[in-house]
Amino acid sequence: MEHGNLLNWLIFLPTIAAVLCLIVPSNRAAKLIAVVATGLTLLLSLGLFQHFAWWGTAAGDVFGTGYGQKLYEVTKLAWITLGDGARAPKIEYFVGADGLSFPLILLTTVVTFLACLASWNIEHWKINKGIRGYFCLFLLLETGMLGVFCSLDFFLFYIFWEVMLLPMYFLIGVWGGPRKEYAAIKFFIYTLVGSVLMLVVLLAFYFYAPVGLRTFSLIELANNASIQDAFKAATFLGFRFAPFMFVLLYIGFAIKVPVFPFHTWLPDAHVEAPTPISMILAGILLKMGAYGLLRISYPILPTAGMWASYALGLLGLVNIIYGALCAMAQTDFKRLVAYSSISHMGYVLLGIAIMTPAGLQGAMFQVMAHGISSPMCFFLVGVIYDRAHHREINRFGGLWLSMPVYGSLATLGFFASLGLPGLCGFIGEFWVLVATFSAQAVWPWMTWAKPFAVIAATGVILTAGYILWMIQRVYLGPQREEYKGFRDATTREIVILAPFAALALLLGILPDQALFRFMNGTLDQITALFR
Repeated sequence: MEHGNLLNWLIFLPTIAAVLCLIVPSNRAAKLIAVVATGLTLLLSLGLFQHFAWWGTAAGDVFGTGYGQKLYEVTKLAWITLGDGARAPKIEYFVGADGLSFPLILLTTVVTFLACLASWNIEHWKINKGIRGYFCLFLLLETGMLGVFCSLDFFLFYIFWEVMLLPMYFLIGVWGGPRKEYAAIKFFIYTLVGSVLMLVVLLAFYFYAPVGLRTFSLIELANNASIQDAFKAATFLGFRFAPFMFVLLYIGFAIKVPVFPFHTWLPDAHVEAPTPISMILAGILLKMGAYGLLRISYPILPTAGMWASYALGLLGLVNIIYGALCAMAQTDFKRLVAYSSISHMGYVLLGIAIMTPAGLQGAMFQVMAHGISSPMCFFLVGVIYDRAHHREINRFGGLWLSMPVYGSLATLGFFASLGLPGLCGFIGEFWVLVATFSAQAVWPWMTWAKPFAVIAATGVILTAGYILWMIQRVYLGPQREEYKGFRDATTREIVILAPFAALALLLGILPDQALFRFMNGTLDQITALFR
């Protein structure tokens, strides 16, 4: 482990800025503080590049050791001691970065900074007060998100997971649309149910570990053979311990992904949330469910992952097809993008479920690709809503003629979501399909994998259907009279959209150099735990 304080600054710099937002006397000062703080956090996160493989270096050279043995910027301090004596178990402040968390830390800082820029015109949302409170909660939300991706102690992970809940609840419930209270309460209840189940698992992991080995360290829980043997042999309420805990964790994380049938909070939350909050919700919060599965569920309970592989693969398949069909049926622009997220995240669950190196690689690439294309699409919807004050697809038409720069960026963003080769969305979906089709060569008992791959491939056709249908009705066709006066994308809007467009191209053209080399070593270590 390589120790350092970079992650501590990343996590708590937004918290310091949040306090300053409440102290400063003007709304403009609060906005400046938020933009500067999120920008500095982004710059600090770039410092993590020094530890990871880069051009011409194989990831295996950096991550050649076992899971959790190569961590960077580690801080490990005793926080709460549970009992007396030198050997008393402790809850630790344990943070670190590896190939699994590093890309998600970068994604979080990039999306948060761009969403903060998108919040600059908050006065146009017909809000005359509470602007400093908005940016305070926004920054606290960033602390929670970064804390989740950096935490290597289960208790600390849970604390940061809960820290996210209240800021997002208020950001939707106070600054959202007409049905904001309903959407915020629905989001809160769903997420709280998942948190309670996670708390049960947290306590069970601690008390079912052998005495003297009880710990909340996620690395120790995954690597300690005695703890693993105890979990395999134990029962809980009459059920086998490992599968039962896996199901509880799965539900908690599936709500965040979201996976059918725990998905119903997402369209309402997206439709009612302000545009910048939709960007964060789609770009980062949905990724935490997948991250939880890869950081906690599969490394600690690998045999249960094998036991549940068919069910999880099937649910991933349902997500792909059901989400695409629902998106195809929408006439609300933002709701269409929301349902498309459900479909795209189905590929993530399918890739994880097959438990092969290629499957996990495809799933993580899809996580990152969706984290780039989806916030871009939500911001594109927000740009039009700011001008037209409605989101009805059938009322638009010919916008490319009125707004050529915006139309060009919109086409690139939605084609990235569609999965056009050369853009980020293609690589993740293709890799998951290839990995699923070849999974039986790694796990001979996965006879269902090839049929699942064939069915999942039809999701690509459905995605092309609703994306092209939307582009035709919104951006193409004759120019409508009521939209002739619409101004093209402003400088601020281009500054927000351009980084998403560049990243979509970078990941689509150079997937290995831009992402695979950073994460494949850690993902290989996780799959080694399945043997």
